[in-house]
Amino acid sequence: MQLLASIALALCLILVVGLLCLIVARSGANVLRNALSAVDASLERAGLDDRLRAQQWLAMVWLFACLSAAMAIAVSDAVGSTLLLQAALAALAGAGAPWLWLRDRVSRRRHTITRELPGYLDLLTLGLEAGCAFGASLQLTIARSAPGPLRDALERAMQEMRAGRSRAEALQRLGQRLRVAALTASIAAIVQAEATGVSLAPVMRAQAVRGTQERFARAEKRAMEAPVKMLAPLVLCIFPCTFIVIGFPIAVRLFWGV
Repeated sequence: MQLLASIALALCLILVVGLLCLIVARSGANVLRNALSAVDASLERAGLDDRLRAQQWLAMVWLFACLSAAMAIAVSDAVGSTLLLQAALAALAGAGAPWLWLRDRVSRRRHTITRELPGYLDLLTLGLEAGCAFGASLQLTIARSAPGPLRDALERAMQEMRAGRSRAEALQRLGQRLRVAALTASIAAIVQAEATGVSLAPVMRAQAVRGTQERFARAEKRAMEAPVKMLAPLVLCIFPCTFIVIGFPIAVRLFWGV
């Protein structure tokens, strides 16, 4: 009986959430479109836009919430309002877990792109200084680089160029998809150099030097932050053990001496 009641309560929760989503969809179409656009942008930054759409992601989040609520109801011994509160908290946790995972994936992907960008700029600059065109240099850079998120993004930009999109538009779309500050600045410099007719090789060399300097600056910053981050485990873990090792024999001698 308890299992049937749990299943019925879970179905009621699913029905209520579905009705709320339907009401929101009918009353705020613009809000829904903006929300879907924001989800699409997050999926693009995470590199999942070729596998998932915003509607599929939201359906998955809803499914996680419903499954979490159903599991909380099935394993709980509470009844009444306490059971509803536990189910609601479980649903919130189930709905929030995919968003936390997505945010962490975007952060890790952005960090990887920022770390890989100076090497790509160096290879691209070498190709330009050797006399290759920008497209050929970019293709050589992609071919000689290790697999990673930046390589995948550049390959997608190259495919857009081959499909007929202009170079400036393809690069700007690349910057909009990734939303990495260093990459956006490099793309802006390339687009401006093409618009003004300036040679790309000096511009890319300056961008490569700037990227290398920023990478060393980030490394120095992390090296300076390391002692501060080591302070907490040092005080909480190492110092007490050291005091125990040093103080225990002294305490034993004092005890037996007394």
